[in-house]
Amino acid sequence: MSYQLRDDQYQRLVAFHDRAGRLSDSEALMALAEKAFQEEFGHKLFTLLKVDRAAGVMRRIYSTDLNYSPLGGTKPLADDEWSRRVGAGRHFLGRDSADMKRYFADHETLIKMGLVGVLNTAVVWRNEVIGWINLLNAPEHYTFEMCDLAGLYAQALAPAFLAD
Repeated sequence: MSYQLRDDQYQRLVAFHDRAGRLSDSEALMALAEKAFQEEFGHKLFTLLKVDRAAGVMRRIYSTDLNYSPLGGTKPLADDEWSRRVGAGRHFLGRDSADMKRYFADHETLIKMGLVGVLNTAVVWRNEVIGWINLLNAPEHYTFEMCDLAGLYAQALAPAFLAD
């Protein structure tokens, strides 16, 4: 299957990369990304998880819901289907509550919040996954066609994941 960007999508992507490349502050970069992902894909929850291999966890560095997903919160790096998929740099698309139950330990809370559509895309630097971008929304909200475009946006965030 092949997917081509519409001109408006391409223009937004170019403008985002131009703005992102000029920022020296990680917080500003993550906030810019959240707005860009909202405009392009929509989300009810947007989080960024940084890989901390030494500690064996993913550490949350950005969240639009600090009550449910506080900064600094961690999830273990697991050896499950989701982790192998996104750990290899591939996208993950969850469409409904069945997908949430299958892949996420906190599925009950997410389902209660109406967050059963999920798009995860990896941030890759020097052939290593350094983090994930997580978009959550209503069922069936995200499509396979969105995945590659989300990945193009994601790569501009590498400096935020590399910062200490």
